Amino acid sequence: MDFLGIVVLVAAVAAAFVVIARSRALQGRRARAEHDSQLALAKRAAETDVLGMTEALTRVGALTDDDPLARDDYQRAVDARARALRCLHEANEPDDLCLVTESLEEGRWTVARLDARAAGQPMPSRRPPCFFNPGHGPSSRNIRWRARSVPSCAADAIRVESGADPYIRTVERDDRRVPYWEGGPTYAGWMRGYYSSWRGSTLVADILTSRA
Repeated sequence: MDFLGIVVLVAAVAAAFVVIARSRALQGRRARAEHDSQLALAKRAAETDVLGMTEALTRVGALTDDDPLARDDYQRAVDARARALRCLHEANEPDDLCLVTESLEEGRWTVARLDARAAGQPMPSRRPPCFFNPGHGPSSRNIRWRARSVPSCAADAIRVESGADPYIRTVERDDRRVPYWEGGPTYAGWMRGYYSSWRGSTLVADILTSRA
């Protein structure tokens, strides 16, 4: 091979390396952008729930003044909210949001205990969050909906049994709003945290795999 041929070959190889390097860099930027987008969407869902928990704590704060047991429950709920907020700030992956919703699930159950104390009712049993919107807090009972039994908060149970639609939690996916169980992998960690104590349930398995 003459000198010119060698130069052409080297130039071609160099050009190929440049093309490959640029392609990989572009793929890397796209992957980072997709990751950042998914994390932002999952965090947005969790932020909404932390805000809801904050509002619930404001509501029940006045119920604890003269009851040491209620004050203990209130402090547990405050601590759960603080853990959720800390985990939200520290989350670097969409799956990290499971730590946020695990804490929120515990806090919401404690708020339910405070409500029961204030109303002079027995302490509620620990139950899964409301299927229609886990941010509603723990379910009060199971109801029939679309040919299956689902845990529901009291308000949604009344709506469904009166023929109205439940307040279904929606999330962003592909520039549209869908029920949270159709949100895909972006929200898998967020959902898993809420239902982490009930992983043996077929309903929970369906929620986590978008088959609910």
